[in-house]
Amino acid sequence: MRPESTTARQVRPGGTNGESFFVEPPAAFDEAQEVVGRKWHLRIVYQLLEHGPMGFNALEDRVVGVSSKMLSESLSRLEDDGVVDRDLVSDQPLRVAYSLTERGAALEPVVWGLLRWSVEHGPAEDA
Repeated sequence: MRPESTTARQVRPGGTNGESFFVEPPAAFDEAQEVVGRKWHLRIVYQLLEHGPMGFNALEDRVVGVSSKMLSESLSRLEDDGVVDRDLVSDQPLRVAYSLTERGAALEPVVWGLLRWSVEHGPAEDA
């Protein structure tokens, strides 16, 4: 098995109009996995893309299966990663709204690409 190269290389992603850039693939994959590779992160980003800014309870209702604790931890992590903003709506009673930052909104083609891939390729069939 060949070791993974950590050298920056020029890449030209398919579907672009000739645009290329330099990147270290392992580092780029690690960064992406940190942000979107956690179970609830893409689900949260998807809801914010689809419905815009939302309060905690609205997100909890829309992200099926997430506990309050996991939603809170995931939102904090996404906020730390610069993907989500937390804005104070009112302090009596305390209400906040979560929205995507520019960095978070830039995940839109990734989310749609993953959804399209899932529809086109579905789950792997058992061998």
